[in-house]
Amino acid sequence: MLCEECGKRPAEVLMTAVVGGQSTTKNLCRECLKKYKAGDLQAVLAAVLSAMADKKQAPEITCPSCGETYAEFQKSGMLGCAECYQAFRQELAPLITRVQGRAQHAGRRPPVSEEEQARQSRIEELRGLMEAAVADENFEEAARLRDELRAMTPAKEGKA
Repeated sequence: MLCEECGKRPAEVLMTAVVGGQSTTKNLCRECLKKYKAGDLQAVLAAVLSAMADKKQAPEITCPSCGETYAEFQKSGMLGCAECYQAFRQELAPLITRVQGRAQHAGRRPPVSEEEQARQSRIEELRGLMEAAVADENFEEAARLRDELRAMTPAKEGKA
């Protein structure tokens, strides 16, 4: 995530200011943080109030599918449906990046069922047997194994 102040360097510090019961956070790089630490309280307050004003002026985003608003998500921490990810995409990206280190999912595939594992294992076994039958020039057995393999694998579309 880039610094929200300069937009050039990576943000390393999360600054939170509470003004009038409302909190505002800013992600800053070390250089921009030094500006705030230099004692320029007026600049800090101006930046915080500006950020708060920008939040208030922004129209409330609503998910077209379930009707949940972004403000409701912020209160509950839970999205209403799968479409909320798309509706709140711009708002969620920095949050997800901060929490997970990246905005794009990089997980594993779901586990394959035992039936599918057994089917894949049998297909590999049949392929090995068919190759051995061809090597031994036992073409009748190879054809039988080929037909069994074809019955186990789905036909590819567009193939004549």
